[in-house]
Amino acid sequence: MTRLLLLLALLLPALPSGLASQPARGTASGAEPRLLRFCFEETPAPPWRTRQQVGLYFELLREAARRLDLAFVFEPQPWPFCLAEVEAGRMHGAFAVAWSPERRRIFAFPEYAPAVPADILRTDDILLIRRRGSEVRVVDGRLLGTARPVGVLPGYAIADDLQRLGWPVETASRDHVVQLSRLVAGEVDAVALSAFRWKQLQAVGGPALARLEALPEPILTKHYFLGLSRAFAEAHPKLARRIWAAVREVRDGEDYRRREAAALAEALAPRP
Repeated sequence: MTRLLLLLALLLPALPSGLASQPARGTASGAEPRLLRFCFEETPAPPWRTRQQVGLYFELLREAARRLDLAFVFEPQPWPFCLAEVEAGRMHGAFAVAWSPERRRIFAFPEYAPAVPADILRTDDILLIRRRGSEVRVVDGRLLGTARPVGVLPGYAIADDLQRLGWPVETASRDHVVQLSRLVAGEVDAVALSAFRWKQLQAVGGPALARLEALPEPILTKHYFLGLSRAFAEAHPKLARRIWAAVREVRDGEDYRRREAAALAEALAPRP
């Protein structure tokens, strides 16, 4: 026990002044927390995130934390669990959270979201992927050519959007590659997939992918944000605004824009 206490005494000074273990809802006295915990989807999505905390999101948020003199701690989790942790008050927020009416029950977003582009971490179209020659199609927002559910990753706001349109959805797979494999095998007739992810997979190619195609028009466009816990943002509104302002400032900076462009180009480069 003595050795453990000595180790903790040596480690704690490495944190910025005033930091301590703090609940995600802040302190009982109302003082602004200095250490904030954010969860993120643990499935890799380069160049945005990896489980090892490498990628554009981490570069952006670490620089924002530095400018605010705060410490951000990042925790990889299955996305549905991450959402539940934020709702329970054990996380200060999550990234990257797709804006939707349903999400506003748990998350606070920048004031004018999703209308202000500067507040958006990234924007992506959502495509409907089907087997080549399939009759699956979309007409005036209606899903035709199948009565089977569309594959969507669990916890994703895309499911809420599609259900709002009256589409059946299923969330049996936690990985896009597994979803597409099931599509090739005929277990589902369509999968909702990020346009960026589809381009990445096309850059890799392969015989299985050649059996699939995307409908020419996106079915959705999603905007992704740093979502703060609604309870935390309501308890510390000034700090919440400062965090979003710092993220916006970094995101719009020349250095980050240059790094983002290079990372996206590399991620979409054809693979041998």
